[in-house]
Amino acid sequence: MKMLNRTTALRLTAAFIIVSILSACGTAATPEPTLDMNEFATHAVETIEADATATALSIPTDTPEPTYTPVSLPTDTPETIAVLPTTPVESGLIINPGNDPASGTGTDNTLPALPPESAALPVITQPTATTPPLAGDKASYESQSPLDNTHVERGSEFDISWYLLNTGTTTWTTDYSLRYFTGTNFTKPGKGRWNLVQPVAPNTVGTCTVDAIAPENPGTYTMSVVLGNENDENFFIVDLTIVVD
Repeated sequence: MKMLNRTTALRLTAAFIIVSILSACGTAATPEPTLDMNEFATHAVETIEADATATALSIPTDTPEPTYTPVSLPTDTPETIAVLPTTPVESGLIINPGNDPASGTGTDNTLPALPPESAALPVITQPTATTPPLAGDKASYESQSPLDNTHVERGSEFDISWYLLNTGTTTWTTDYSLRYFTGTNFTKPGKGRWNLVQPVAPNTVGTCTVDAIAPENPGTYTMSVVLGNENDENFFIVDLTIVVD
């Protein structure tokens, strides 16, 4: 663009010089028209701008899109897919049929057949766990007399007996005893312990008896007593409920 503007300017300068020479060589009788320098300069600038605009328009502004050449993949022969044999095998699984036996695989190598379903598997005998016997002093309730909610006259004396099964491994001696524990104490005054009258072996029912007297006031009363060994170690509790009339 700079080369184009310089050329145009040289042309305009040359034209200006030629016009000046011609005007000097003319006769004085016929005056030549006077060249307006401002108009000449304006025309030169417009010419230069027009050339620059034409040059700019002639330059392409769009970036051409890249072209792609399709690549053709080679068409190879499709791989051969191995087809498994469809003939059912009668006895066992055949490994590498048709191979040379010298190769180590052999022909028609078969796995050993499974045993028939009727073959019984060996029975593993587990040791039988034996439950250790109960140890120490233990008891369970069997019955009692009188039964709960029995009506008793107020102030009357009566005996209370509990029948207990010895479920432990020790024998209850005559040093074992019943003692008041909780509730309304309607045992005879001045006596708080009742020893067994005879020993009670394991798996045997023993009788435990206390002397009682009914309260003076009518109502329902409950008393609990405990069974303990010779060291007063309590291991069982029983109770009785009476109705005083």
